Amino acid sequence: MNPLLLPILVVLILVVSVSGCIGQETVISGEEAAEVLAYADPAAENLLTGLNEGNYAAYSRDFSAEMREAIDETVFEQNREFVVSRIGFYKSRDDPVVTEVGDYVAVTYRAKFEREDGVVLRFAFKEDDPAHRLHGLWFNSPKLRG
Repeated sequence: MNPLLLPILVVLILVVSVSGCIGQETVISGEEAAEVLAYADPAAENLLTGLNEGNYAAYSRDFSAEMREAIDETVFEQNREFVVSRIGFYKSRDDPVVTEVGDYVAVTYRAKFEREDGVVLRFAFKEDDPAHRLHGLWFNSPKLRG
């Protein structure tokens, strides 16, 4: 199996598993969005710092058990190589959009990487998870799809 297909398959598995629970997507704002961002922003920062540093412990710090099982250290290294080789290291992200999607809350950022701006980063959290663990993760951009 082509080693570059594995990161794509992991993302597809996560997309399929979360999409089964997805209904209408609704934008959340105000105080409710601020409550979500209080845990989502630090989780995003941990993950992106871990990505840049090649540090799986930081990258996966906020993963749910299912995410940790789907993206172990080997898959992380493959995903990291895939992302960094195409768009470089993470630089910054803009203000997020918070949405409610079925049983999940999604936080979507547009991020700047060394070789591509406007990379869509999407983080999904289960609404009923008091630990606010990350249950879904997507990176999307033309260079990552190409």
